[in-house]
Order: sequence, then C-alpha cells, then structure tokens
Amino acid sequence: MKARRRWLQQLLGAAAAAACGTSVRAAPGDARPPMHRGLNLTHWFEYDRSQVVRPAELRELRSLGFDHVRLPLDPLACGWRVAEPARLPFAQDLQQTVEQVLAAELTLVLDLHLEPSDKASIEQAAQGRAAVVALWSALARMVSQAPVPRLALELFNEPQFHGSASPGWAPFQRQMLQAVREHAPAHTVLLTGHQGSSIEGLQRLKPLADKAAAYVFHYYSPYLFTHQGAHWMETRYTTAGLHRDVRYPASLQAGRPLQLSQPHPRAADELQRYVAERWAAERIHRELSAAALWARTHGVPVVCNEFGVLRAAADPASRYRWIGDVRRSLETLGIGWTLWDYAHIFGITETSSTPPTSAPRRIEPLALAALGRPGPG
Repeated sequence: MKARRRWLQQLLGAAAAAACGTSVRAAPGDARPPMHRGLNLTHWFEYDRSQVVRPAELRELRSLGFDHVRLPLDPLACGWRVAEPARLPFAQDLQQTVEQVLAAELTLVLDLHLEPSDKASIEQAAQGRAAVVALWSALARMVSQAPVPRLALELFNEPQFHGSASPGWAPFQRQMLQAVREHAPAHTVLLTGHQGSSIEGLQRLKPLADKAAAYVFHYYSPYLFTHQGAHWMETRYTTAGLHRDVRYPASLQAGRPLQLSQPHPRAADELQRYVAERWAAERIHRELSAAALWARTHGVPVVCNEFGVLRAAADPASRYRWIGDVRRSLETLGIGWTLWDYAHIFGITETSSTPPTSAPRRIEPLALAALGRPGPG
C-alpha cells in the first residue's frame, strides 16, 4: 500500500504543479488545492452509503471542468464509535476512494459530516468533542501522504453552537486543527463559523493564525424556495417544507396560488413575504457580498461549499435559475463553489432522487448551463 501511494504521488505531482490558480486567492507558491468549481458527492460515505461514484464518472466530471469534489464522511454511518475514536473501520474503503479521486485529477475535500442528532450529542459532551479530535488525528495520519495541492480537510460540517454555547466552538475548532497539524502540517484545512456554517456565523469568526487554512460557508436563502417540500423542516421555524411549486425569481410567484401539502396558518404570510422581499439575483448578490467583504477584511480565502435546491417540489426552470444566479454571483466575487449535490435529492443528474442503478449517470443539460459548464464533448 505504501508503494502504491508513493507511485500515485509521483504520478500526480506534475499535474498538481500545473493546476489552475485557485479561487481561494492563494499567494504565489502556495500549495492550496484548486477549489473553483465542485460538487458534493453525498451518500457515498454517509447514510446508507448507496451513491458510489465510479472512476469513469469522476473522470467525466473532470472533463466537464469541475476541479474538486467534496466527500461528506459520516464516521458513525461507516462503523466508527466514540468509545474507540482512533479505530477507523472504513479506512480501506476511504483510502481507495481518495486514490480514485486523485487519479481522476480532481482535488478531494474530505468533510466530517455527522447527522444532526449525533452532532448535537458530540457538541454538547466533552467526551464527544475529545473523540472527534482523536478521530481527526487518525484521519490526518491516514491521508498525510496524499499530495498537498490535491487534498483539503474540512473539520466539522455546519457546527451549531447557538446562544450561550457559541463560545464553545472556537476552542473545539482549534483542538481539531491542532490534531490535524501534528500529521498533516501543510495540507489545506477548511474552517468555518458556528450557526450552521452560515454567513452570519462566518462574520462572527476570528480567523486563526494558520497560513494553510481556508474558510467555508453555506448558502440556501431563501429557505422557502430552496427547501420547499423538505419534510424534515420544523414548522415552528419555517413552513418551507409544506410548500411546492414556488417559483424563482419571486416576481414569477406573484399572483400564483398557494400550494401546500397540508394547511398551516403561517404559510400564506411566509409566501407573501418571499414575494415582497423580491428574491432575485440582486438580493442574492448582496447577501453573498457580505462573505466576500469578510474575506477581504481578514485577508483570508473563502469558499461556498454548499448551495442548492431540493428537487422534489421545485419547478426545474426556477431551480436552475436560482443555482445559476448563485453560481454567477460567487464567481463575480471571486469565491469558489461546491454545489450540493451531485446525484441525490438535491442532485443534478437525470436519475437524481431515484434508486441507484448500474447505468451511467448523466448531468441534466439545464444543470450544465446553470453551472457554466459545457456539455459533454
């Protein structure tokens, strides 16, 4: 296995050196990986692990101009346990996947992506946080031989730490970073703010003194549009999950009837507010500009590594207009992006949201246009 890794590193060295400049605006000579345009490969190392992406698919994504993929890893879904934090029962599968992604000349972002209930338990318990720190020590040791310009490590997806718990996020993130740096001192590490990796959480974050760090945030506004039909959304916060066929931009929704899976007393008012707030490209750009301003102010690189629209209840044309507007705004602001997701319920393939088959996946033409990618040539 060691010989195989050395061979892979030698093979990719020249390609990594010639890789295009990164949207994270690295200084000359910096080895940060390129993260201009990417996709989230969900449900491969999380949930039921059903969405395996084959090597030929990875090569196809590279040929379409995507330069990185983000791999959400739920260690608990892969057999890891808090009581044995240094044991990685998924190590062989993960190592093989890392090699396949790198062989396709894609950068890999390895993202620690726990289920919300598990994440809450870990965040609230000293033993859980200590276990995640030990997990990162083991993970960093395992992947430390991967080429520095081709691998990034994302410490913790969407930390919560709301209200009185907010001060707890900064020391926890520092501890995870320290554990990684003991074994991977030069690889890019992706850091984030609390409050679910929101722009607001990012604005409250003080960057750490780490020259190989970059920062990430997620963007799904307005939830009434992006999460329409999301049955897991709690109605005490939003009625988004009850709506369907909400159009974007909001001007296209004006005068259209309310469509709900079940009645709710706030639903009509929330839809009227969506229209009144004039959600369109200008509003999106104004909100994303706040993240760009934070990055410029602190002189640090930033990437939006989640944005997307749930497929189930959304009009496809509206869905891809929103995705296109967000993508164009991010590129205008010099911010790299990673769409959520490739082939599952937020996916962009013709078979997204359906059970996996052996047939090759094909990205929808509307998706390629929205993401500024040429069709297969």
